[in-house]
This record gives sequence, C-alpha cells and structure tokens, in this order.
Amino acid sequence: MIAVSIDIGSTWTKGARFSVRPDGLGLERRTVVATTTDNLADGFQAVLEQLVDGPDPLEQIRNGQIRLSYSSSAKGGLAVAALGIVPEITLESARIAAYSAGAKVTKVFSYRLTKSDIRALEASQPDILLFAGGTDGGHVDCVLANADALARSSVGCSIVYAGNRALQDDVALRLADKDLIVVDNVLPEMNLPNPDPAREAMRGIFLEKIVKGKGLDTIIARTGVEPMPTPYAVYEFAKHISKTVPGWSDFILLDMGGATTDVYSAHRETPEPGTILRGLPELEVKRTVEGDLGLRVSALSASEAVRDLVADALGRDADRIAAFDDYIQSVARQPDYLPDDAQGQAFDAILAGACVAQACGRHAGRTTDVYTCDGKVRVQTGRDLTKVKRIIGSGGWLSQSAAFNPAPWLGRMGVDARGRAVLLPTDIEYFRDEQYLFPLLANVARIFPDEAASAGIDLLVAQQ
Repeated sequence: MIAVSIDIGSTWTKGARFSVRPDGLGLERRTVVATTTDNLADGFQAVLEQLVDGPDPLEQIRNGQIRLSYSSSAKGGLAVAALGIVPEITLESARIAAYSAGAKVTKVFSYRLTKSDIRALEASQPDILLFAGGTDGGHVDCVLANADALARSSVGCSIVYAGNRALQDDVALRLADKDLIVVDNVLPEMNLPNPDPAREAMRGIFLEKIVKGKGLDTIIARTGVEPMPTPYAVYEFAKHISKTVPGWSDFILLDMGGATTDVYSAHRETPEPGTILRGLPELEVKRTVEGDLGLRVSALSASEAVRDLVADALGRDADRIAAFDDYIQSVARQPDYLPDDAQGQAFDAILAGACVAQACGRHAGRTTDVYTCDGKVRVQTGRDLTKVKRIIGSGGWLSQSAAFNPAPWLGRMGVDARGRAVLLPTDIEYFRDEQYLFPLLANVARIFPDEAASAGIDLLVAQQ
C-alpha cells in the first residue's frame, strides 16, 4: 500500500510518498513546490504528479491504489475571534478550544462588548467568532447583552455559540439572522473544560465554507478526499504520539515559520506537594500559536516582542543591535530572503532562538510563593514543563539548523516581568524534524495512526 500526503502552506506545498509495510512506514520520496496562491489546486496537482507514478494519479486515488491525505494552512490558517466573560475562565476555555482546532486567535474580547469592540470585530473579519460565556446555569446578563450587540452588528462570519447551555434558545433567537452554530458549553462546570464540541464545529466550518474558492473545493471534487487544517492535524498527531510511542508521553513540539511560532506540549500534570493550582485544569495536549513571532513575515513584530532577549544575545552592543535592526528591516521588505553571509545567518539564529524562548515562555505556566497564616505556599498557574526532557524542532529554519540548541534560550526565561518563575525545562534532549515531515505524517496518521506516530519519532535526528 502507498500513502501520499500533501500539505498546502501559504508559501510552499509539500508532499511525501510512504510505503505502508508490516513493519511500519517507509519514506520513498519527498517534494516541494511553491504554493500557487491564485489556485491551490495547481500546486497540489504538481506535487501529486511528482509523487505518484503512472499516467493518472487521480484515478489511482479514486480506485484505492493510493491512499491520499492532505491538509492546508494557506491563508495562514483559521482566524478565530474569541468572546467570553472572565478572561481567565470562560474566555480561556474558548481560546483552548480554538487552538486545539488548529486556529489562530486574532482577537479576544471579554465581559460586555463595547461599541469599539464591535467596530474592531467588524474590521478584523475573522473566519469564525467563538462565542462563550458562563457555566451551565450560570451567568446570563453579559451573554445576552453580547448576543444583542452581535445581532445589531454587521459581523458576517460564522458564529459558534459555546456558552451557558441555559441560554442556547435565547441566543439562537437573537442571532437568527446570523450564520450561527450552537454547541455544548466549552466550560459546563467550573474546572471542567469541554473544548471538543466547539473544535469539531470549527473544523466543520473549515470543510464546508472556508475550503471553497482558491482551488481547495476543486481538489475535493477531483479526489473525493477532504482536507484538514494543518495545525488541527498536527495537534491530533502529537496527541497520538504521546499516547502510543514508548518514552514519548511528555514532550514539546516547536513549529516555527515565517509568520508564526506554534508550540505543542504533551504533558501529564503532577503538581509538587504543597503546590496550589490556580485557574483551569490543563489538557494533556496543549497548543498555542504566536502570530507576532516569525522569522520573515512577522520579523518586525517579532523583533519588538523579543527586544530584550536579542539585546542580551548581542552583548548590549549598540553597533551590533543597530546592524540587527537594519537586517530585520531588509527581511521585512523581502520576506523570501535567505542570508548567505555569516552576519545575516547569525542574526537569523538569534531571532529564531528569541522567538522560541518567547513562544515557550507564553505557553508555559508560572509559580510564585505566597505567604499565608499557615506559612509559605507555592501557587501555580498554567502547566509545569520543568520536567519535560524532550523537545522537537520542526518548520523550515528549525528543521534545517543542525547547530541550534533551544536549551540556553529557554534558560533565559527563568523569571517573568512580575517576578514569577517561568516553568520551562532547561535539561533537555533536542531532536530535529530534519525533513520537515511532521505535518505530512500528521495527515497519514488519519489513516495509519500507529505507523505514522512511530515513523515520526524514528525519522527524528538527535541533536548532538
């Protein structure tokens, strides 16, 4: 059996052909072409013809000779605006659901929507608005006020209501003229996140509406196979690796591109004695995406977000910092530029390391000591990754950079601006997805999950 996997990205369309054998998957060939942004089907077809031998690849897919799976993050992935009430409770639940669905959260709104909030939402034009708020039987007024504000607005995207179950009928009545989907609450009870119904609704919207145009609907018609959002597929792949591959129950996966840095962590939380957990329980697999941290399209915003990390790496040398800033400006003007000189390559490495550190720092939890009448206690928010030993680097720069080691960069994140300890590992083993196969294997995992998970780990290159 032959499995073919294709991933359509914003810049490159990647593909790989695997043989499915009794002892697992074997990589036979890999190819990449520039994404044909005007019609994604053209680049897809070019990759397919390089991977499938014979005169008619599509016929081989339709008759079952070739098992095809594919994904797309063209357009930069699903853009989701999240609306909740209390930021650290229902709003955070909405963000968890969006991230696990493979989306990027482009706008966040809490409490009662103001007129300026509505204007910002209308201007941002997300693909989906994830509307949460209240536990089941809980808060009422704010949710209904927000539904009324949305009804009066010109917001035209799909709206997924995943809030207080007691208000489903009221919200549906108020938003009857909108493109509304009602699902179970993302937080039916306090400390009981329920992201799956909302993430499935978002995946359905991706398949039914967002794939139309730009050629994805043409690919579906020709192949009879539907795509997955790339980050959704990778999230499920990370979850399967954690569950099935011995020794890999806990790990961090970094996927850094030109526009974003995605961080996935698989981790089973076991708090230290005397630690009080604050906030929502953490899922075993978590994804965050940082839209301001990337090496090319987001280079300017990234350089601002990691300014202190970069300055430290450059020894606080004013001339070197000025040269770095000039380099970032040139990259912003020409995002496809790849440096061929030592200084440019060194600046790329510094920006990449700083992006990794910042993205992981945002992903990880925090602790602080609090003094009570019973003595000192340790209060933890978010996930404690200090004991995670394995990190995987994927994406263009991380896949290709044999000399990179994230450990020193993570070590710079010891304490945040509020004096809280950042719960990141420093004693790690680092592995490289050298051929950038993880998104492609994530697609294959939809059909051959165990074989793809094992191959993903077997094909990693251990950093010396």
